[in-house]
Amino acid sequence: MQQALTIKDGNDLLTIDYNDMLKYHGRQFIGGVALAYKLLDLALRELVPDEVPVRDRITVMLGVYGPGIIDGIEMVTRAMRRNALLVKPQLAADKLAPDAADGQGGKYYFEIAYDNDKLNITLKPGLLPNEFIKLAYKTHDGTITEGEQLRLQHLKEEIAQFLLTQKPEDVFDYCRTKLSDSGL
Repeated sequence: MQQALTIKDGNDLLTIDYNDMLKYHGRQFIGGVALAYKLLDLALRELVPDEVPVRDRITVMLGVYGPGIIDGIEMVTRAMRRNALLVKPQLAADKLAPDAADGQGGKYYFEIAYDNDKLNITLKPGLLPNEFIKLAYKTHDGTITEGEQLRLQHLKEEIAQFLLTQKPEDVFDYCRTKLSDSGL
């Protein structure tokens, strides 16, 4: 069982767990939802260790256009609604991060900031199966078959379950910097 994320929204304390995020997004990009959950688990624990994080103080940059990642982060942080979420694959072009099969040249590179403290985060290489990457690319060029689409969804489910069993530190490499060192 995953521990819920706790976040302050105005005067309210919200607890949001992975299943809540999944209800918001659905299962189509379930691996991205799991990735978002692990990203936020890591970032909020590292950036705000001694208090409940406040939604309005979080900013996010994604180097990948991933609908599951975007929805998961939005549900917890409301960063998109607040114009505090930047999805810009070209900002990750020179980063040492695995290529993302997002059809836009993205990479699994993320920046999450709380006030002026920021984590630069990359997915550790080799965690995603090559078969997933190949099939995901086929969705973007329109060559995926119905059977391959079913296989891709099965792989997404497997990836999500794998990610959820890992500690965030085993999924991501990261370093702490200041927000002023970024394009955010």
